[in-house]
Amino acid sequence: MLAVLVLGVGWLVINRFRESAAERAAFPIEEGRVAVAGITAQVEIYRDELGVPHVQAGNETDAYFGWGFAHAQDRLAQMLWLRRSAQGRTAEIIGRKGLPADRWARLLDLATLAEDQSERLDARSRGRLAAYAAGVNARIERIRAGRVGPPRALRGALPIEPWRPADSLAVLKFYSWGLADTIDVSLVLRDINLRLGSRAAAPFFPRGSGGGSVPGEPPPSVTAAADPARPGRAAEGRARLRRVLGVDGRTVGSSAWVVGGADTESGHVMLAADTHLEPTAPSLLHVAQVQGGEFDVAGAAVVGVPVFWTGHNRDIAWASTHPKLASIDLYEETVDPDNPGRYHDGARWQPLIERLEVIGVRGGGDEQLTIRSSRHGPLIGEWLAQELQPLSLAWVGAREDVHSAVTTMSRVAMASNADELLAALEQHHEPPLALAYADRLGAGGVQLAAWIPRRELRTDLIPLPGRARWYDWKRRVPFEQLPTRRLTNGRRRVVAADGRLSSTSDRAQIEWLWRSGARVKRIDTLLSRERERGAIDLRRMSLLQADVGSETTAGLIQAALEVAGPIEDLSVEAKDITRLLQAWDGTSLADSVGAAAYHVFVESLAGALFDQVIGEELGQRFRDLPQVDVSQVVLALLAIAGTSEALDRDAAGRAVRDCLRQTWLKLSFSLGANRDKWRWGRLHRLTFRPFGALQRKKLPAELSDLPIGGSGNTINAAEFAADSMSVRVASTFRMVIDLGSLDRALIAIAPGESEHPQHPHFRDGVDGWLAGRSALLVTDRLQVRESGSRRLVLERLP
Repeated sequence: MLAVLVLGVGWLVINRFRESAAERAAFPIEEGRVAVAGITAQVEIYRDELGVPHVQAGNETDAYFGWGFAHAQDRLAQMLWLRRSAQGRTAEIIGRKGLPADRWARLLDLATLAEDQSERLDARSRGRLAAYAAGVNARIERIRAGRVGPPRALRGALPIEPWRPADSLAVLKFYSWGLADTIDVSLVLRDINLRLGSRAAAPFFPRGSGGGSVPGEPPPSVTAAADPARPGRAAEGRARLRRVLGVDGRTVGSSAWVVGGADTESGHVMLAADTHLEPTAPSLLHVAQVQGGEFDVAGAAVVGVPVFWTGHNRDIAWASTHPKLASIDLYEETVDPDNPGRYHDGARWQPLIERLEVIGVRGGGDEQLTIRSSRHGPLIGEWLAQELQPLSLAWVGAREDVHSAVTTMSRVAMASNADELLAALEQHHEPPLALAYADRLGAGGVQLAAWIPRRELRTDLIPLPGRARWYDWKRRVPFEQLPTRRLTNGRRRVVAADGRLSSTSDRAQIEWLWRSGARVKRIDTLLSRERERGAIDLRRMSLLQADVGSETTAGLIQAALEVAGPIEDLSVEAKDITRLLQAWDGTSLADSVGAAAYHVFVESLAGALFDQVIGEELGQRFRDLPQVDVSQVVLALLAIAGTSEALDRDAAGRAVRDCLRQTWLKLSFSLGANRDKWRWGRLHRLTFRPFGALQRKKLPAELSDLPIGGSGNTINAAEFAADSMSVRVASTFRMVIDLGSLDRALIAIAPGESEHPQHPHFRDGVDGWLAGRSALLVTDRLQVRESGSRRLVLERLP
């Protein structure tokens, strides 16, 4: 028996050693010389203390090659999984559980859209993508030749197929779709409208929209309603697609602000930015500096796509933020009941366009999908349970006249001042961006850039009648009509976050999603406080990004307690929570008891009010929507309690009182009877999840069950699940840039640059990020070379 035990232990030790050796064999070679095909001259890749690659080449083409090589060194498995997901081919690897997401990728036809767009690119953009792909393939060839090992996630699992230029566009289309997906928003808002009628449904709609009847159609209150209780199998597939990207959350997006030189220590404009994504290991973003010819840019890119969404060159800085607007419309099509192969376009019967998709399934037979499309787009109604009408999907990203961000954002990266940057943005179409920018001359601001359909009539985000041609997309909103704000006329700062970019009377008729403005108010307050202390420097600006306070919580607390009635009438438990809420300063620190009480109470109240007004199932569907701001809707419902047939004031008061008591019970049950232990960080825990479906092992303990502050509305975003309070979305990337010293920026990226679990840069960014610290990113060519960075030389094969 002892011998068997010894042999077993020995086998485990040997197996662990082999796995560790295989893991190390996949690490990027960071020093020495490597001969590769596809470059015209020597390319150098320096690695700093963060693992950030600094690519230095003699020309732009070789620089893009080095960028692709560096991406493949750090994130090849992630890139290949993103490509396969965009193509709808994950079931070939993981079997039937990949089908829900694959079906939607095929329905959207992301791969074909990418191929078509690649043929329309200008020569320079095609050359950039080709050079980038050649760099990726140079790394792949080294793996195939056995010179380096494959990443853990690829060993015996995922075929390593060559990277093609169109693959970058497929990942870009995938990313754009992940941010744009508002199908569930339209369906849920429609069902709320149908259940309550337009007036009572208004609090659930984004401010400035909601509940309007479609012209020429019966009012929603007399239209037959679909069953609102269905979860919808199609929603599962779309959620899985968003989850692959790490964008499946209510607060996915970004924040940025620009501060004029009058308020900064350097006297130059400063720009701060962050990105809110699901906490994955690795992150969707990767930081690099790429120099070659006139191209000299540092910042963050989505792996697989050579586009700097946030970054700087020698003259300007920019930050892409998600503007939270609708770039999708759903149409209720009229299909001939006697001939389901045709539909009515408002003038005549037309044949539906059909195409066949075949999805390979590991361990099973191929699945065949017949996808039908109208002039608006593919029919998705048959993919949704119990729909009354066939619904078609119109998405900006599917249009032939939409320009690629590879072209437009590369022009942004090459701009030398704000005017050139804005000229480049004029042709930017997808994904929609609210781009914060600044230049060395003192200009700065925020500009919305997107292909936005010019809607002659408001849609209120609900499905539209397909036969009504006045809802067709005939042209885009002219660029000059898109919202813009600049550091002019005494304006000292501009913020792009969760606030409105335009007024409700905006003539462009842009359909906005929920924008509470909570983060904007906090940023504005903190910048005013910092200015009172003196001119703001780079480090103080970066510390603001770790703030977890809120200017709006007090208003919700006051509204709820007013509806609850006199405190002396509350139960003992409800009184206890009420006192905690009244004494709380609105800061969601990890050790705050008041924060724990507030967030548990608001989520409980949201559930109670939604259940009461729209029913339990529809209420849950609403809370699961991407981009919805639950606290904003709760506040809106409290404001109308007693004035709306949908919500009686007495019933609302009972809900508040009951939720106060339920909050006490939940905190006592979860954290114990000692109120001093009701700290927010004991409930609010963050665990990085492995990116994609191919990681077969758990992540290190250092990336699991981490106490963290913040919430979905704080600057340091940390959205949480309503049931478990675990973190769903976090500010995993931050950057601060002073236009007076562009060669020295501050960044934070969590968990790290590498996808290799045993690599030092897999999780080395976590501790500083959790503590709110940012690290120095030096980009001056000489300083990078003299800083002790590791140096890899790519040499041209003879």
